[in-house]
Amino acid sequence: MINFKEYALSDRELKRYEDLDKEYMMLADDPDNCIPKFVMPVYPSFIPTWEEMMKDPETMLHAQLDGLKMSRWLGDDTVMGVRSEFGTPTVASAFGCDLFYPVNNLPCCRNHILRTKEDVWNVKKPSISCETYSKVKAWTEAYKKVLPEGYHIMMSDIQGPFNNAHVIRGTDIFTDMYDDPEVFDKLMDVVTDATIEYARAQRKWTNAEDGWQYDWGAKWKGNARISNCSLHMIGKELYEKQVRKYDERFLKQLGGGRMHYCGTPKGIVETLAAIPGMTGVDYDSLFLDMQELMDAVPKNIVLLQALSLTSLEGMKILESRKWPFKKRNVIFRLRGPLNRYDAKNIYRKFRSIAEA
Repeated sequence: MINFKEYALSDRELKRYEDLDKEYMMLADDPDNCIPKFVMPVYPSFIPTWEEMMKDPETMLHAQLDGLKMSRWLGDDTVMGVRSEFGTPTVASAFGCDLFYPVNNLPCCRNHILRTKEDVWNVKKPSISCETYSKVKAWTEAYKKVLPEGYHIMMSDIQGPFNNAHVIRGTDIFTDMYDDPEVFDKLMDVVTDATIEYARAQRKWTNAEDGWQYDWGAKWKGNARISNCSLHMIGKELYEKQVRKYDERFLKQLGGGRMHYCGTPKGIVETLAAIPGMTGVDYDSLFLDMQELMDAVPKNIVLLQALSLTSLEGMKILESRKWPFKKRNVIFRLRGPLNRYDAKNIYRKFRSIAEA
């Protein structure tokens, strides 16, 4: 049984997290005067296996609360958010893809259900009350009943229209884009509508604040996150020609949101940032240059990237007396984990530089 008294926030902590929320909101609403944010990874003391967590909602919640307890001690910029965590294949599973469970890891899809173009023409949107979604709903509502004051429920992973369509159709989706664009559009229409419906349902289940979401340890403007990892396989031209319109539909229907992109080609992040309703982009900092993106994306777009202390950007910050970059509305997830005492001291140094 979880001892919720151990994870209850004091009045002082509740006030600090209220102020932290306001600081995060300034990243989007007042980018010239906001403070860069730093999320510090440290090991919690309670670390069950993924098998144990996915069997029992209490075990999963306990592990997340224990990790947040360390963030409370550090005093970094991690928000108090938990979620029912079943990995990336939830929407594809609702369409009928079988799941494979690697040892001590989140599941992935074992197969692609749309083997032929005829299968695509017959595909139907899954019911929001299907077994896959119902489990997410049940665990989410269970968390709502027991979470201490000051904690928030984040949406479970919805991926995005193109990622989900890629998993459902498999690599044939790429030849469809060239050989039979009508088949591609049919699939994307159904999957986009299904992803929108699932995202809307989750916002109801989590009692999300309209216009804002908690995700990846931060607070973001917008109502959902699109993950667009599969864009790495098609590049900018095909994205703009055949995929972008579905992301635009998603963001318009949801009332805005942010995007995750982990590809390497240059120029795509700028394209994503220009989509109406886009509020933020996170990307793989090993392959894309942070300083170039700071200059290239609109100033209201919040950026998130991993940060290594030994990277050029990390050393530049730590060796400066004041914030050394043009853009201030950036969230850094320190590439770690760190010894907790080192993490605390490094965060304090980052914070003092950010405020200077």
